[in-house]
Amino acid sequence: MPKTVGRYQILDRVAVGGMAELFKAQLTGQHGFEKLVAIKKILPHLANDRTFVEMFVDEARITAQLDHRNIVAVFELGTDADTPYIAMQYVDGLDVLGLLRECARTQIRLPPDLAALIARDVLDALDYAHRARDNNGRPLEVIHRDVSPGNVLLSWRGDIKLTDFGIARAVERQHKTEAGTLKGKYGYMSPEQVSGAEIDARSDLFSVGILLAEMIMARRLFAAPNDLDILLAVRDARLDRLHKYSNEFPDGLRALVIRALQRRPELRWSSAAAFRDDLDLWLRQNTSTTHRDLAEFMAAVAGAPTADIYEEIEGIPDGESDAGLSGPATRMSMAKAEADVRAARAQFISGSAAVVAGKSSTGRPDSTEGTPDVEIADESSSSYMIVDDADVLADPDDNEVLNPVEPEKADLAEVSVLRLIHEIAKQRRSGLITLDNGAGVVKQVFFMEGQPQFIHSNVASERFGEFLVAQGVLNNPALQRALSVIHRFDGRLADTLVALDLITPLDAYRLFAKQVAAKLTSAFNWERGGAAFVPGFRNPWKARPLHLDSFRILGSGAGLLDRAFIEAWEARNQDRFILSDQASHTELEVFGLGDALKRVHALLDGQSKLKTLLAKVRSPEARLNLARLMYLLEQTDYASMQ
Repeated sequence: MPKTVGRYQILDRVAVGGMAELFKAQLTGQHGFEKLVAIKKILPHLANDRTFVEMFVDEARITAQLDHRNIVAVFELGTDADTPYIAMQYVDGLDVLGLLRECARTQIRLPPDLAALIARDVLDALDYAHRARDNNGRPLEVIHRDVSPGNVLLSWRGDIKLTDFGIARAVERQHKTEAGTLKGKYGYMSPEQVSGAEIDARSDLFSVGILLAEMIMARRLFAAPNDLDILLAVRDARLDRLHKYSNEFPDGLRALVIRALQRRPELRWSSAAAFRDDLDLWLRQNTSTTHRDLAEFMAAVAGAPTADIYEEIEGIPDGESDAGLSGPATRMSMAKAEADVRAARAQFISGSAAVVAGKSSTGRPDSTEGTPDVEIADESSSSYMIVDDADVLADPDDNEVLNPVEPEKADLAEVSVLRLIHEIAKQRRSGLITLDNGAGVVKQVFFMEGQPQFIHSNVASERFGEFLVAQGVLNNPALQRALSVIHRFDGRLADTLVALDLITPLDAYRLFAKQVAAKLTSAFNWERGGAAFVPGFRNPWKARPLHLDSFRILGSGAGLLDRAFIEAWEARNQDRFILSDQASHTELEVFGLGDALKRVHALLDGQSKLKTLLAKVRSPEARLNLARLMYLLEQTDYASMQ
């Protein structure tokens, strides 16, 4: 521990994280002046990493512009021995995670009214940050993106302060980062963060909903055996655990939490202020709790002896490690998992293990010379992530209950795959559509209420491993060596790659979702073949539902249509007038293409032929993209040809 950092005398090391360490320090001056501060200093081994340094500096620059009673103040950004540090307000007390651990140690529950008070002040801080402006009056548009128990500080006086804007997004920030990829906590992300969609202030409201639920339940809201499964639970906003422990919520408060945790941002509050005001109303109607009550509770819990019969509150351990926060886990299971990871890494580095030709590392027959096609889901658990599909086994019990309805057939020379998928999504239909291009390529897509749940393809190159190689994420030798140790992770390729630090859990999820969607969008270019839809046909594969967004797949798929396919469509319709049909901006937004689709929709007045509109664009690439968007509008009936 250093004796000094800059002009500050170090008194104690408070914490060490993945990016920086935090010290309690003192600034002294003339005439006996003394001030306690917190010093956040980037870790020495990251001092030469430009990405981390810029991110660290951004945090200081953003937070220094925020002056609010519920936000930790930043005093100075300095450099000590070429290593950046931030001097900030010292909050003497606990963070919410520390308080919950004390509650677990003493078996004293945090009262719901105090939990609501904490969430209320966090929302007040977020409302200020979301609406903050710079010195020239321009909106900063700050989004915190990392609201979690460890980033909410509670002083012994009962003050509540939000800290750590390390991955916050602001308009003026110099260094742009992907949401949560560097240090975001997966269990506190919003669904749109997980999916990589555009986020706004309502993303923080989802995280506050998680914080409030966990304070009341004293349990993790999104608990799973590994980070991948946590990401999937967050993406789907699965509230099973909240409903299971619903009796722990007072009347009215549970409804507020559920609204904050809606998967679709538009179903939450429109602002942090609106959420805060509803919490204020609940507090006024149900309690007279004040910050003094919070201070008294903290003092009582911190001073209380350990419970005689200690039963750790689920998911909130009192040890130094956060490993147990990923979900229920025993020390023995964690030790075994760590040993498997160490052994797998050693084998991966040395290349000592080998894949048996013709079989996967789990011993199952394989169709592609030792490359396992799938992570088979264990029957006792629903928390496994399918990464490929050729080896997925059908469940014979399900075959007996499949709906034997006569299939609805279509000729792909007459109706496009994009139109067929849009009709299924729009009508929220459930069932199986089989797509056959007439040249041996077959894809099966299982839908539940209009959303694809599972996609099976007979194309070998569409497997996850090959997809990662094609994307440049892995090379073939690395993939083969990873497959040689896959048996240590129950044959799950995604978990293997994450454990070997070849990809992050968030990247694993996003790449997987991209790969699965690509299986479907590649069929959008088919101009011949057939399709057959069987309503009510249940998915017989032992696979975790995908819950992909059909409309966003349609939007992204339209943007990838082949030039030859689009030019053939242009040739057939070039002398026809194209007219936009009535559609609200909300209807067009579901395709995830931003304002581009709206602008194209507004161009189609019915007075110009298709070739005339396209001729106005000089760039060949821009012309192609314009035609792609027109094709999407026409195939989804938001435009028509005359």
